[in-house]
Amino acid sequence: MPADGSDPIAQDDPESPVPRGPWSFLRAGLGGGFSGWGLQLMAGWLCFHVLTATLWALHLRSLAGWSSLPNYWGELITVRDIWELAANGGLQDHPTGLWAPLAAALAMVWFLWAGWQVQARAAQVPGGFKAWFGGFLDALVIAAVPLGLIGWLLGWFLSALAATGIQGLGWLDWVGGALFRLALVSAFFLQAWLCRLDRAGRAGFRLGPHLAAGFRQLWRHPVQWTALVLGGVVLRAGLPFLVLLLGWRLGGGTPGRVWALLGLQILTVLVNAWLIGWFLRVTALFWKNDAAVEAVIQDLEARAAGR
Repeated sequence: MPADGSDPIAQDDPESPVPRGPWSFLRAGLGGGFSGWGLQLMAGWLCFHVLTATLWALHLRSLAGWSSLPNYWGELITVRDIWELAANGGLQDHPTGLWAPLAAALAMVWFLWAGWQVQARAAQVPGGFKAWFGGFLDALVIAAVPLGLIGWLLGWFLSALAATGIQGLGWLDWVGGALFRLALVSAFFLQAWLCRLDRAGRAGFRLGPHLAAGFRQLWRHPVQWTALVLGGVVLRAGLPFLVLLLGWRLGGGTPGRVWALLGLQILTVLVNAWLIGWFLRVTALFWKNDAAVEAVIQDLEARAAGR
């Protein structure tokens, strides 16, 4: 036995009701990424990124009557090129067309629903619509203000650094600010994930204890959640950027290069979808453990009160 009297077997068992942070479930969350709903999660994310971009490119080609993508892929687009495209490319009345935004909306709903089913199965709770939708409303109530305040403070701090005129701090404001904003969006979704799990799995649901539990589960582990959220954002943003950078260096010239780059983009999207699924499962396993610990504490308190 360790000096603190804890049980090492219980600590190694992810099913044991021992308080744990989210890092404890990284290894356990690796499995299940290629299950039925895991594959649907990846397919929905792929459709959102690749199908919508393809439909928009086809829309642009239909307006122009041709496509120069194989010849000019990889060339940097200047601000003047973007202005010419917007002003003289026939985009004023139909900038996106009908099919691209419709496909984006349907793919995002598919992706979000598949993510909920991945979580529900990992946490072994019912994956109903009410808990799924209610979790986002809960997150608006308990997470919008604190996350908005953090975002405002970070934005003010980075802007103040950029105002010094130091070039590196200006880049920090531009690149770091974008990553921090993406991280705040990811943190909001994390709060919604925790809330919907609690809605689906809490016995004798009451709104007050439910909201308190969701808030506590996120903010009780600020270092671990911050590392996971920021690390995930940097990784998911960095992979597509590296592919795009490779495309700029290779250029277009032939349809073969364009298709090769499209294949790399598809692979990147699938890897990112798997990473999101991993984060979903880690969150679900953390919530399951936290709910088990809470149940044990309540049982002990009830027994002590009954003496």
